[in-house]
Amino acid sequence: MFSGVMSEKPDIHFTIVIPTLNCSQWVENCLSSVCNQSHSSYDVIYIDDASTDGTAEAVEGFLKLYPFDQGLFKLVKNPFNKGKMENIYHAITEAKDGTVIVIVDGDDWLAHSNVLAKLASIYSSSDVWMTNGSYKVEPTGEVVTPCVENSYWEGNIRHKSWEFSHLGTFKKELFCRIKRKDLMNKRGEFWATTSDQAIMWPMAEMCGPDHFREVPEVLYVYNRLNPLSDDRVHREDQLMTEQNIRSAAPYARLKAL
Repeated sequence: MFSGVMSEKPDIHFTIVIPTLNCSQWVENCLSSVCNQSHSSYDVIYIDDASTDGTAEAVEGFLKLYPFDQGLFKLVKNPFNKGKMENIYHAITEAKDGTVIVIVDGDDWLAHSNVLAKLASIYSSSDVWMTNGSYKVEPTGEVVTPCVENSYWEGNIRHKSWEFSHLGTFKKELFCRIKRKDLMNKRGEFWATTSDQAIMWPMAEMCGPDHFREVPEVLYVYNRLNPLSDDRVHREDQLMTEQNIRSAAPYARLKAL
């Protein structure tokens, strides 16, 4: 990475997955936050899901000014729109084994240059399989903090408040324990919206409190300036998909990955 600063714990490797659709105006904010990380052991998979606003071209322009080391940045240009869930699924399953996945939406960005260093210190414990953290809302500056107390894990957590939002990170091997069919509707198509709940509920259930860590520090900036956000354009589908995911059978706790 162009920052060239080594982390104290370079053995923890991250794969940053960036799913995008028509995010050209936020390419610089997003990628600047990614390539300036002080932790050096990470790669990036940037997926342009058939954007019509020149997103891929903006990424290529950015990379000419701030090139990544060879092989550490992969730009995927879809010939047709596949949807966020399908893009995330293929990116993660094709990522290197043993990596920690960090999902950053293409219109959002990491809060500061030490985000991965902070996460590396957390994942230095082999007990940690998954984290979620606090985020700041752009442009209001509001800070949203998770609240996952011990009592939260009692009973079916899918019937409780949603507490696993940005910044969500997890080990690739944990994600691969999710059944592919549980990421799809009854027609065998990947969920069109609500991908975060589709993947985070089952992983949280498999982790339980012993392998989940909540990060109170702000690690992520959630951009509310994008008029194409799902909750604005596809709210009805979001609510229907959420109902289906919440009503699905919970996953059993895992003793080991």
